[in-house]
Amino acid sequence: MMAAILSSNKRRPSDYPSLAFHLIRLGQLLSSLIVSIILIFFVHQLHVEHYYIPWTFLLLLTVSLLTLLFLLATTTLHFLSTLRPKQNAYANFLLTTLWLLALSLLTWNLTWTLGNRCLPSTWHNSAGIMVCRLYKALTAFTVTGTFSSILALLLDIRVERQSVARGKYGHMLDIKSPMNLRSSNPLGGYDRGGDVPAINVRALSSDAQRPYKVQRPIEARNFGYARPEEQTSYGGGGDLGFELGREHAW
Repeated sequence: MMAAILSSNKRRPSDYPSLAFHLIRLGQLLSSLIVSIILIFFVHQLHVEHYYIPWTFLLLLTVSLLTLLFLLATTTLHFLSTLRPKQNAYANFLLTTLWLLALSLLTWNLTWTLGNRCLPSTWHNSAGIMVCRLYKALTAFTVTGTFSSILALLLDIRVERQSVARGKYGHMLDIKSPMNLRSSNPLGGYDRGGDVPAINVRALSSDAQRPYKVQRPIEARNFGYARPEEQTSYGGGGDLGFELGREHAW
């Protein structure tokens, strides 16, 4: 049944560059997955020991789980239909804001731990050293998740701008339009209002300013074959030559 849905679905090609899109999402996936596993371990241990669970951990765990759900939903939408950059940017903006907030709180709470080495003299035993290393790994992958979310947001904005730019209609210049004739620069060159070359009205002949039906005989006369006037004039050399030829023929 899934194969029938995929075959019957008319999917529009994605606007995202394939390599950058999947690499950034892979960074989001790995960072969110590792952060979630570490925090679930911490929350479970604190709950078993009846310790207070810091709300910084709860916020960061919520952000990582939301990112995993977001990646799952958007990946499904990307392969079954078309992922739109504008809607995707809204979700990435929310996730980026939450990642930045969680990273700020985490680094503020773990300032002393991050600035010192995980030694037995400080953490007393192997369990303490393991917790110290997990704190540093948690911070490192939180930074990676935040950076990946920022890159995903910037990619959404860039793709959306490119899509809007491709959808704009570029008007063609009509040199016979009265509006273009009035708005053009009489000295020639380029108009200040855009990149369309301005038309020199003084350089246009009076024949070029006439309607199209009137220009047709003018263009035929100027660019087609025309018999020299000497062949049709009464006093020209063409008639004299004709008369001399006729006399010799007689």
